[in-house]
Amino acid sequence: MEQSNKKVVWAVIVIVVLIFVWYGLSQSSNSNTIKIGYFGPLTGPVAGDTGAAVLGGVKLALAKYPTLAGKKVEIIYEDDACTPPKAAAAANKLIDIDKVQILINGVCSGSMLSVAPIAEAHKVILFTAVSNSPKVSDAGDYIFRTSASAVRIGQTVSKGISALGYTKVAVLYENAAFPVDWQTTFSETYTGAGNIITTKESFESKATDLRTQLLKIAQTKPQAIVIVANSSVTANIALKQMRDLKINLPVIGNEYFSVKPVVQNPDAEGVITVTYKYDATAPAFKELIDQYEKLYGTILGEDVYIALAYDGFDVLAKAITACAGTNPECIKSELYKVKDFPGVSGNITIDEKGDTAREFVLKRVTGGKMVEIK
Repeated sequence: MEQSNKKVVWAVIVIVVLIFVWYGLSQSSNSNTIKIGYFGPLTGPVAGDTGAAVLGGVKLALAKYPTLAGKKVEIIYEDDACTPPKAAAAANKLIDIDKVQILINGVCSGSMLSVAPIAEAHKVILFTAVSNSPKVSDAGDYIFRTSASAVRIGQTVSKGISALGYTKVAVLYENAAFPVDWQTTFSETYTGAGNIITTKESFESKATDLRTQLLKIAQTKPQAIVIVANSSVTANIALKQMRDLKINLPVIGNEYFSVKPVVQNPDAEGVITVTYKYDATAPAFKELIDQYEKLYGTILGEDVYIALAYDGFDVLAKAITACAGTNPECIKSELYKVKDFPGVSGNITIDEKGDTAREFVLKRVTGGKMVEIK
């Protein structure tokens, strides 16, 4: 019996030693790796176009920076399907289990806003190159973006369509964080300039029948209809059902009307949409797009989102290098210093709210392509 007890004791000792050895090796391995968490739409209606463009931009940047500060860079990808609860769950997993100190938001504003308080509570950097919600500006001290607030977009659309003679419009918007904030900022700017919104109608993201809302809008006799979608899928549903109902109103669409599944839809002919202002002929931009197409094939999202995501990671990489790691306090300090950074998508300056100023332009869908409205 005594011999048996000794064997048990020695077995326990061996197991404990092995655990400590494994933990030590694990910690040693981790100390030589910079982990960054990415949460974005790997599935769902946004995944195929804008989601793919952003993800591709991040992966191209990772190929440029396989190591930073002498350490291997690893990105841990989580699917949020552009839904806030999934984004929050992904962020908690990335912080608590994977121990990341930097989070990158893929696309959606709702996801970004759901994770912001989590990042703030854990003092973890939360970074986006795409989300536009104005609420991101006040989301916290660890929250940064190299995309622009929807306030700037609303101003561009309001001024642009007013100049085209559209002074009385109706608004149809998807009931999700980004479209809600987008239409709010647009409406405030548009009516503030003395223009009229005849009515506003909303629809849920899973809705496939928008005919009731479209018919209500038609009855108010607007000069045009502003449609704010949260994916190319809902944008195309709205356009098809307008055609089916023979509602021949001019359409002004948000950024989701600029992606190829919409632009190449015959129902989109003549649609006015808003996009980032950028130089698609610049050598660096063309080279980046060529790299994307060689690796991932046809671009379904607007190509500027590849550049935006690539530039966002580039900005982070410079901060990580300066900090010799991912210490959030140091990264935060470095990001606030970013000024006139020469990105592929344009120069980047981060202000005191963690925002970046960007310019936008209006374009018209013509023959399956977008043509800038001068």
